[in-house]
Amino acid sequence: MPPQYPLPSSLEIIDDEISIPLQRTDSLSSAESSALPASPSNLSLSTAATTKPAVDSTTTTSRKNGQYTVEEVAKHNKKDDAWLIYNNQVVDVSKWISHHPGGEQTILRFAGMDATDELRAFHDNWVLEKKLPNLIIGTVVNNPTPTELVQDFRKLGEQFDKLGYYHVSPWFYVQKVLFVMSIFSTVLYLVFNGESTSARMGGAVLLGVFWQQFAFVGHDCGHMSARTHARDNIDVINLGALVTFFNGISVAWWKATHNVHHAVPNTVDCDPDIAHLPVFALHTQMFEGLFNKYHGRVMEFDWAARNIFVPYQHYWYYPIMAFARWNLYIQSVLFLSNSNDGHAGRTKLDLMALIGFFCWMPALALQLPTWFETVAFVLLSHAVAGLLNVQITLSHFSQPIFDSPDKDGVDKYGGDFFTRNVISSLDVACPTYLDWFHGGLQFQTLHHCYPRIGRQHLRKTEPLIASLCKKHSLPYQRKSFWDCNVDIVKTLKSAALDARKWSPLIYESMCAQG
Repeated sequence: MPPQYPLPSSLEIIDDEISIPLQRTDSLSSAESSALPASPSNLSLSTAATTKPAVDSTTTTSRKNGQYTVEEVAKHNKKDDAWLIYNNQVVDVSKWISHHPGGEQTILRFAGMDATDELRAFHDNWVLEKKLPNLIIGTVVNNPTPTELVQDFRKLGEQFDKLGYYHVSPWFYVQKVLFVMSIFSTVLYLVFNGESTSARMGGAVLLGVFWQQFAFVGHDCGHMSARTHARDNIDVINLGALVTFFNGISVAWWKATHNVHHAVPNTVDCDPDIAHLPVFALHTQMFEGLFNKYHGRVMEFDWAARNIFVPYQHYWYYPIMAFARWNLYIQSVLFLSNSNDGHAGRTKLDLMALIGFFCWMPALALQLPTWFETVAFVLLSHAVAGLLNVQITLSHFSQPIFDSPDKDGVDKYGGDFFTRNVISSLDVACPTYLDWFHGGLQFQTLHHCYPRIGRQHLRKTEPLIASLCKKHSLPYQRKSFWDCNVDIVKTLKSAALDARKWSPLIYESMCAQG
């Protein structure tokens, strides 16, 4: 049985399950409600996705007075014509999408769809209450009743909000920043005052640890969870730029990609965090040259992928992670140089911070007495920082991959927001004294379902998400750091063996008509 923590009065754990009083969240009339499927009392995994609506064939495709059907909203799914459904209201974001602080790609993935839970996950109540009404153009008359699973997860999120878990103590990040800056100060001391090569290489190791730890702060800033209260002035934007300055990875770029990852995790042609050809392919579907919706291009399973990387990717994994940071530099520069993706207000600040990084980092490395030590310092610090790339990928690489939303007969993105994020996430079991090492990433399932929860609250709320998953037969997974690494190597090896048997001629013959 999971550890017991004080719960709000409306929540209780009974026989390892969380009991939450349910309330209907839709506003349908009794007549409309009777035409919809009833919410099941206990959903299995196969039925966890949001119930599809039962549509009256006589329903017209347009309604007067701002009333629309789900089918009519679904037609507005382009960048210049984008509608969303939020709480049975139709929201026209067509003119605003390019100004979205979280990036336009996140919205595009749900244009024409119900995005109620996605909007709630990434935004404070004041944003939804003050900003959305200006964009509402009507209501939906046949939206399906949320399943019991969705209602339970929503209720839990509301309780977290009441308990103040979406905000942190003012001193929490003061302590975090002081901690990481003390590491950086030690790096400077060892570089300028170290009397031996081993001491200076110790500085390189600590620089890698510094980058890892400060990245956790940037991660929290990007999710708007590094705040003391809603609309506070802890200044997450400038703190994010500070992270860019010291880490060399644009927080604006990270937010543009990471929000999409959270919204559509492990979707084969949508999630940028699993689109790593030609070096990695997690599933045989990636051998087919899929068009990636985030990158806007075909991810080719080319000669290098077929012959050098993917067939041996389980061997390549850790060496590539040691050098992966260099690719993040390139991605940051490309993002800030070529596209703002809805981040126009932050791009200039991030660009200046990034330029600052590329000034201080080479200057520091050149303080070493020999060229050999300079090169070793740079490579060793980046290899140690590569541990963060391992921590990020092991939470998802070994989990199920969802089909393209364009494929017929499948639930888009793997089902409702909560189901898809539980199935695609893997938690790391660790003692409390190692929480600093994992930076909150060990509670990946909870973080994906409620990304705005402050890091200091994750451990005490983890038993609740585990219990709720058990109630609804969702496969909540929690393994040791070692076992998580074993799983990811097995996943990569399985796909690698499939790649060795794959041939373009075989694929073309399978796709041939006649």
